Amino acid sequence: MFAYIFRRMANRDQAMEVLQQVNLVLCHKADKYTLGTNFNAWAATVAHYQILTYRKSQNRDRLVFTDKVVAIIDEREDCSDEREERLSLLHQCFQALSGNNQAFINLRYQGGLSMEQMAMEVGKTSNAVRIKLHRLRRSLRDCVQNHLREEKI
Repeated sequence: MFAYIFRRMANRDQAMEVLQQVNLVLCHKADKYTLGTNFNAWAATVAHYQILTYRKSQNRDRLVFTDKVVAIIDEREDCSDEREERLSLLHQCFQALSGNNQAFINLRYQGGLSMEQMAMEVGKTSNAVRIKLHRLRRSLRDCVQNHLREEKI
């Protein structure tokens, strides 16, 4: 939570002050939190409003971020959260692949082999390697998208 607040504040002391206020509000409003929902999102919303409250009380300070700057930071934070979620899902989908398919993908992305080098390594044509990689990538993409769809339902 501190990192979330600190990215939106002018300095560490201000962020610590807002964090204390956020913690107080979270404690006082704990009964309003709905179990089973995203606690981090709820806490971030509380933090967002505490940051706005703090900024209004400090509006004469030249280092206070404008609402537009905070909105841009929030957008980037949302993108970052989505990217982390997708990476986590990609890891899950990768783990669901057979050991042979995992090894095949690792040859390309961890081993850094070219298509031709992979073809020689596995004893197939470079075209066969391209097709297999394409199918595996598509399978991983579909798996991630299916998980994202299921989460939205």
